[in-house]
Amino acid sequence: MIYLNNAATSFPKPKRVKNAVAQHLNSPPFHAGRTGYDLQQKDIILSCRKVLASLLHIKNPERIVFTSGATESLCLAIFGLELRDKAHVITTAIEHNSVLRPLKTLEKEGAITLTVIPCNSAGKVEASSVIKQIGDETRVVVVNHCSNVSGAVTDLAEIGKVTSAKDVVFLVDAAQSAGNIPLNVEEMHIDLLAFTGHKALHGIQGIGGLFIRESVNIKPLKVGGTGVKSDYLLQPEAMPLYYEAGTQNMPGIVSLYEGVSLVLEKGIKVLQEVKAERVQRMIDHLSKHDDIILYYPEDQDGGTCLFSFNIKNMDPADLGYILENVFDIIIRSGLHCAPLVHQALNSYPLGSIRVSPSHFTTDEEITFFLNAIDKICEGTSTTDFITDNME
Repeated sequence: MIYLNNAATSFPKPKRVKNAVAQHLNSPPFHAGRTGYDLQQKDIILSCRKVLASLLHIKNPERIVFTSGATESLCLAIFGLELRDKAHVITTAIEHNSVLRPLKTLEKEGAITLTVIPCNSAGKVEASSVIKQIGDETRVVVVNHCSNVSGAVTDLAEIGKVTSAKDVVFLVDAAQSAGNIPLNVEEMHIDLLAFTGHKALHGIQGIGGLFIRESVNIKPLKVGGTGVKSDYLLQPEAMPLYYEAGTQNMPGIVSLYEGVSLVLEKGIKVLQEVKAERVQRMIDHLSKHDDIILYYPEDQDGGTCLFSFNIKNMDPADLGYILENVFDIIIRSGLHCAPLVHQALNSYPLGSIRVSPSHFTTDEEITFFLNAIDKICEGTSTTDFITDNME
């Protein structure tokens, strides 16, 4: 199998991640602060916050709270701000449904007015277009750092300068960029940063987090047990307990610690360059086919970690089926939970084929993928491929 769907969930997981999770699952479930044992072991929860803080340039690791992933983090941020009275919110056309659906829900309820900034035909949002819409009534700007369809990156620093000066909350969806692209919450003036662990941070599914700047107050999504201050009948407001009611996902945190540590050791800029080179090789080859439509930013500094494409007159779902069942290549077809960007790309409603390698992807695997596309473009019908496979 050739796996080119790392924008959904990275695979394979690094050996150190798998070993650490296995070791954790084979050990007694001691939890710092919740048992009577002092094992003098490393507090993996605090250690994980510290490596995340190092990666994202966060001054205080305790401003990072763990969640089940980017979706929960974004819901915590958006609903936790308790927006009301038609507060003005700005977002963009490249957003994932994890942003669009919460905001559209608040808009439907009359809590906010919503401005959606369009993107260009490569799925890129210009920072200047966002900045122009920031007015006196604007409360929040929500921006996707890296499009999960085209790989286009938004200039967060330019937007952050303005939101910071105007006292507007700046919420960033870093689901695709964390682990793929350098992030600095201070230089970019980010107030809330949502991320997931199971993509470029190499963790397992079900773990993610949210950075919350000290100046931002948000209401928890849930309250309950914390293992400390159990005599107190209200949720303890100290960070990060305030947002972490219930049993922590310890296997997820263990995996995230090891995955982030790997990214730090290898260097995120090095990893970015490796992925960008592999993506560019595929784009250069595919661009030679007249019947292939490519969706990616051509002028992006640092390259891109993913891209999408279509073959003219072929349903991307059919192409995805052929790649998986005939060539044993795993990609992702469809709308990728980002319908508005596909409207801008003119790939709506069928969507596209998304390709996202990792630094584990080999040159041989890329060659095999490109050869498979060449064969499909030679003219063999979709029906022939499917029929041959069924036989």
